[in-house]
Amino acid sequence: MIGNQTKGKSFRGLLEYLSNREESSLIGGNMFGRNARELAREFRLSRQLNPESLKVVHHVSLSLSPDEQLDNDTWCEIAEKYMVAMGYTANQYAIYRHNDHDHDHIHICASRISLDDGKITRDSWEYVRSEKIIRQLELEYGLQPTLSSKEKLNRAPSVGQQRRVEREQLEYEQGLRDTAPQQPIKTQLIELIDRATLDKPTMPQLIERLQLLGVEVRHGVTRNGKSKGISYCWNDQKFSGTSLGPAYTFPGLQKHKEIDYQPQRDDARIEQLLNNPVKQAVESEQPINAIAENKAQIPTTDKPKLNQNQAAELYQYYSGDLQSLLVIDRDKEIANRALLDNHPAPDVEEIILASPAGWTNDEAKLLVLIANNQLAFNRKQKQSEPQFTPPPEDESLRPVLQHFLTQKRGISNFLVHPLQQQGLGYIDQQRNVVFIKRDLNGKKSGALVWDTTRLDNRCSQYPENTQSNQGWFQVNLGGKPDDKIERVFLCDSPIDALSIADMDRKAHKGMPPVRTMYMVVDDPNNLPLSVLKNVSRIGLAFNKDKQGQETASAVLELLPQSKKLPPDNQTWNQDLLERLHHEQEKRFQQQRGFSR
Repeated sequence: MIGNQTKGKSFRGLLEYLSNREESSLIGGNMFGRNARELAREFRLSRQLNPESLKVVHHVSLSLSPDEQLDNDTWCEIAEKYMVAMGYTANQYAIYRHNDHDHDHIHICASRISLDDGKITRDSWEYVRSEKIIRQLELEYGLQPTLSSKEKLNRAPSVGQQRRVEREQLEYEQGLRDTAPQQPIKTQLIELIDRATLDKPTMPQLIERLQLLGVEVRHGVTRNGKSKGISYCWNDQKFSGTSLGPAYTFPGLQKHKEIDYQPQRDDARIEQLLNNPVKQAVESEQPINAIAENKAQIPTTDKPKLNQNQAAELYQYYSGDLQSLLVIDRDKEIANRALLDNHPAPDVEEIILASPAGWTNDEAKLLVLIANNQLAFNRKQKQSEPQFTPPPEDESLRPVLQHFLTQKRGISNFLVHPLQQQGLGYIDQQRNVVFIKRDLNGKKSGALVWDTTRLDNRCSQYPENTQSNQGWFQVNLGGKPDDKIERVFLCDSPIDALSIADMDRKAHKGMPPVRTMYMVVDDPNNLPLSVLKNVSRIGLAFNKDKQGQETASAVLELLPQSKKLPPDNQTWNQDLLERLHHEQEKRFQQQRGFSR
């Protein structure tokens, strides 16, 4: 599937063009209009929210390969997922389908103005983001990948190789060959590397995975420690990275495949892998874990592999609460869950083969290898991590903190009371104000110490001079406790998280309609990205000072669907206190009016 994007000024002009083409039909969107004139009138609603902006029309076309066709409902699903992933979560849009060419395609006419706040939807890196989203949609809907010119990062097989495959395929169909033709070794190797880089591993992890799949990897460095290149050997044929294409060289793997390489961290492990290659995994062996020193042991049974119906049932069972995830992330998590339930690796592969993504046997095996290695790594991390012991509370000072937070900081007792009851905010025996950090499963994992005299409300780590761990101060409101998180506000301090939560409650005149998380980011490099990247509505509510702006920019790079939401004052707590003061003044004026 190929996507193109342009911006313009006239909704009416684009809508007339889309509707007047032969075999054009309006098939969906989130608007009420039934023709170009009605839609143009409706688009005025968003334009009125931001009349000074000029290019507010966003035009997207999505085109299939010539031999593919989708129904209207599927096209609308794809368009909606594409728009949400691109950040158009509160924008008007209409979908037109055209059948006037030899390939099925749609056009999306959208407003760049958000109905939530009247701001222009962020468009930085939109072409790169669009290509990534399209690749995910191709996998999810089983569509043929159609690469743009910028994405052709591998060397195509030669004309002679292509003709040989076509000739052998024809012979196979005519019964002149017993077996179907195989792709050239070079093409098979490229596909192996593509599968091994799906989840953007580190460079040592990639080399290890390729060794598990039977690929010999070589990598040399100069005297100055710079890379001399990377080469591969597969089925006794050797290829340099350059011969495979720009994406398969050592720097190309980092640039195009987003492989994480840090010399100081990785070079020793790479040298170890090259000198002592990991044994290739075969059908009868358990996957070998080379990420952790103690290899992952998966219980084996003498039972035969699952049949298709059993695999499909288990896939549905494990995927029940994962439908919002992208297909790769969902199937990796399903493999994790199945392995944790002690299903043997061959059974887990059968479960993954039941995915609508249509994985091949090799791809399913690789996903299980990735999941197995990740579980082993997590076990090792858990064993090596010291247990966190929070500083003991001075319970006699509970009323002091409650009074300070409610009377001096304006935070409602609705939030303060459960915070203290659950031991997530208190004064310790050294008279420090402590806020507890938790992982996403609710386990206490760290603490923040708050100096109440700091104007920016930021906290320091407890104990001092320790690094951030996998935990965050967080408050969840709205929806049901087990609901998926649909909105997130990231901010600088617990006081600001509580302040935003209070203002959000008042804005909705009660609880938010969907499950919402208010999370403190004390380190932008320590975020639960695997969860946050699947949330479309993320507000970067950091302080208005230089540090807050830098943190917002850093997080925006990691979560391009997020939006900056700075406070009106320097902090959100100042905004809360200002609003409470205005409400108090208003009530005072009303009381004076009644008393006269």
